[in-house]
Amino acid sequence: MSHYSGFLERLAGTAPQSTGRTPLACVAASVATHLGNMLSTRAGSVQTLPDYGLPDLNDMRLSLHESLSQARFLIERFIAAYEPRLSNVRVVALPRDRDPLALAFDIQGALTIDGVVQNVVFCASLTGNGRVEVAPGVL
Repeated sequence: MSHYSGFLERLAGTAPQSTGRTPLACVAASVATHLGNMLSTRAGSVQTLPDYGLPDLNDMRLSLHESLSQARFLIERFIAAYEPRLSNVRVVALPRDRDPLALAFDIQGALTIDGVVQNVVFCASLTGNGRVEVAPGVL
């Protein structure tokens, strides 16, 4: 197990496999997993943390532009509050060329690994079942 994975991942034995991977790739995989879990949690579903979670992004009743702006703001704020490994977070809505009903975002930020700041990008996409899948982008 890698010391680059999160405490709960190590405790549960679900830490990403680190054999042959760089520390950056290990941390990015761990952060992607955590972001996916975070962004799939609905607001109000965690009793001990009332501000934890996002509203259902499929259910926003605003114009498309307002919905995307609101979603970007909420995601940035949520990540800043609950993913301390990622700093300087910026969320960018991706073009909806292929599927006009699909929401996808790039999450850009920085990870500090062994004292070195590394810029990273994650791709987050809302699936049909309301879950958000997050994958590390080009590192």
